Amino acid sequence: MVQFFDNISDDHAAWIKKQKIFFVGTAPLDGRGTVNNSPKGYDCLRVLNPNQVCYLEMSGKLRCSGIETQSHLEENGRITIMLTAFEGRPRIMRLMGTGRVIRVDTPEFNTLMKNHYEGSELARASGKRAIILADVRKVSTSCGYGVPYYDYKGSRKTLIDSWAKRDEELVKEYWKTTNKFSLDGLPGMRHELLGPEFVGTNRGVGEEIVLPGEASWGALLRTWVQASPAPANTAYLVAGAVIGGAISQLYSRRR
Repeated sequence: MVQFFDNISDDHAAWIKKQKIFFVGTAPLDGRGTVNNSPKGYDCLRVLNPNQVCYLEMSGKLRCSGIETQSHLEENGRITIMLTAFEGRPRIMRLMGTGRVIRVDTPEFNTLMKNHYEGSELARASGKRAIILADVRKVSTSCGYGVPYYDYKGSRKTLIDSWAKRDEELVKEYWKTTNKFSLDGLPGMRHELLGPEFVGTNRGVGEEIVLPGEASWGALLRTWVQASPAPANTAYLVAGAVIGGAISQLYSRRR
């Protein structure tokens, strides 16, 4: 039977810690876009509190990994992390909510690394790309009776070993060439270290996601003001106020 919870319990967190693999689902807003589902291994998933998890995102093997999760999160924030038991009692767990991209070498990234990954194998590895932080709004668990048993033999060393042979400049070149856009053309990797065309601000703490059709008049006005030259904005606002006042006066006289 499916059960829903408003947060991650201690029992949930203990079970999550034991799992060796999880899956990350994201999608663009465009219905014709590509839905992405990424498997994640290594010891990279952390439960930060009852409503927040994060995982350390590594660059994929050279020329074979995209930037779908980051692109989708920057566009709309939606994310579901799924775990399933391959041994012991059956269970499927989904962590549903919204996510943010925390760029490598930023203060927030470094703080999370120090507090939650210090001493881990990935902390010493090359090719770290970002930390994905998810605010969990809903937790669901279901039976998982149809999931088969599998024996865990260990983590593959291929990814870590392949980046250990490459310097930082090659990592940056990989981001520039392979991670610039998603499959659907959404902006991909953003980092000032990569040059002017890659400069961009990732969605920050507490920054609201405004989906198409949900923008408030205030948000639209701010966007318009920021996009137009200051003198033009002033002239438009004054003209609008004069025209609006005239229409109001005319309407009042007719009444």
